Amino acid sequence: MKFKLEIPGAVLPTETLAQDYAQARNMGKVHLGEICLYLRKFSGVSCLPYSQITRAWLRQEEVKARMCCATANFDQFYVVLACTDGQERRGQVLDKDTGQRCLNHITAQNPQAAIGYVKPV
Repeated sequence: MKFKLEIPGAVLPTETLAQDYAQARNMGKVHLGEICLYLRKFSGVSCLPYSQITRAWLRQEEVKARMCCATANFDQFYVVLACTDGQERRGQVLDKDTGQRCLNHITAQNPQAAIGYVKPV
């Protein structure tokens, strides 16, 4: 599997990343390892060391789907990560409880990371 560091600078051997990813918990498109948080993408897996996360929160998006006989509403949940490089990244999780478990794991791995959304001023 091809691993790509989201924020260049950290030197992590591919073997270490492969072992960490193999034991990581699957939360949807987000996988929680002990060293990094992994975001599954079409072209491979992006790695984000927990030390690079400054803030994390859960985002809920409503999707309206038109069916043949009615309109249905679906909710999608994302873990959004603000990082040390000023960028925000997000990964889709299965449901709200799974997203909360992701936030709890991020807190355990990086206690300095703030949890929760803050409105821009």
